Amino acid sequence: MNWTWFHKLGSPKWFYGISGRWLPWLAWAALLLVGVGLVWGLAFAPQDYQQGNSFRIIYIHVPAAFLAQSIYVMLAVAGLVGLVWKMKLADVALQQAAPIGAWMTFIALVTGAVWGKPTWGAWWVWDARLTSML
Repeated sequence: MNWTWFHKLGSPKWFYGISGRWLPWLAWAALLLVGVGLVWGLAFAPQDYQQGNSFRIIYIHVPAAFLAQSIYVMLAVAGLVGLVWKMKLADVALQQAAPIGAWMTFIALVTGAVWGKPTWGAWWVWDARLTSML
């Protein structure tokens, strides 16, 4: 199997050429899937027997928290690759992924607080799981 196409992706010129062609298609697909997921999770999901309608916010909260934590792991790996092997695209990935990780963390914290108020009776409790997201 020839892996030269994969190694070419390490070149910024080659990578930007390919990603520029794919970006509009992937952006529309992502927008469509997020829209369908939001409508399906918030409008069509049945009520929980204990939490009622406040349970539906979990369909936003859990993916946002999972994505935030995954992005922070990716930032650590990209930082290591950028420092050890001096790959320029690793630095670009760091710059582009950090704001997305921050926004996903913000969304996870806000939706967690909105869910926590009717469920626990408080906007925030100093539990280790919640505080680790900070």
